[in-house]
Amino acid sequence: MKKRIAVVLVMMMSVALLFGCATSGKIDADSVRTDIAMWEEAGWEDMTAAEQALWGKLGWDADSWEGEAKQPASEDKYWNQLNADEQAAATALGYTKATWDEE
Repeated sequence: MKKRIAVVLVMMMSVALLFGCATSGKIDADSVRTDIAMWEEAGWEDMTAAEQALWGKLGWDADSWEGEAKQPASEDKYWNQLNADEQAAATALGYTKATWDEE
């Protein structure tokens, strides 16, 4: 009986630990969020390093993102005008041809 209780407690603690990590709100530096609606409101410092790197492939940096410098050329391009690296970065950020072209 004690062994079953110990197993149940270990299982409960494991679930609690997993649930706590999944809901802690912390984002790993390598994570990339793909909800394109969030990009309108996100500040450069709100992004993970991976997200900043992807936006960097599209020509963005902290100054251009925050409106303190000129926007990159990719901002005025349609999907088919983006090069392969730019399309890959945009895709990783959650964009499709349709969503990119409507922006």
